[in-house]
Amino acid sequence: MPSRILIVEDDANIEHLVSFKLKNSGFTVFTAKDGQKALDFLSANSVDLIITDMMMPVMDGKELILQLKKQPKTASIPTIMLTSRTLEKEIVEAFSLGVDDYIKKPFSPQELVARIKTVLARRGL
Repeated sequence: MPSRILIVEDDANIEHLVSFKLKNSGFTVFTAKDGQKALDFLSANSVDLIITDMMMPVMDGKELILQLKKQPKTASIPTIMLTSRTLEKEIVEAFSLGVDDYIKKPFSPQELVARIKTVLARRGL
C-alpha cells in the first residue's frame, strides 16, 4: 500500500509540483491550503507523513506543528517543513517544535522524494 502524504501549501504552483512528483513516485497525495484545513482533514483521515509550508494564511506551519503534537492521534505523524524561510533561528525553531526534516525553497523534487523516503524509513513506514 502506498504511503499517504498530506501536503499543506497555499501556493498552488508549489502544491501542484510537489503533488505531481510524489504521485509519480508512487505516493498517495492529499492537499490542504492551510494548517486549519489540514487539521480538519486529519480529524477524519490518517496519513503517513505531512509536508507543510511555514507561512500560510489562517494557520501557519508552526502553529500546525504545535497542534499536531498536542493531539495523540497526530502527535507521531512525521513532518517535513518545506519553506522559503532560511534563517538559522527559524530552522532551529522548527526542529525544536518537532519537525523531522527542513527543506528550503527553492528545492529539488528528487531530493524531496529522497528525504521523504528517508523519514518514512526511519519511522518504519
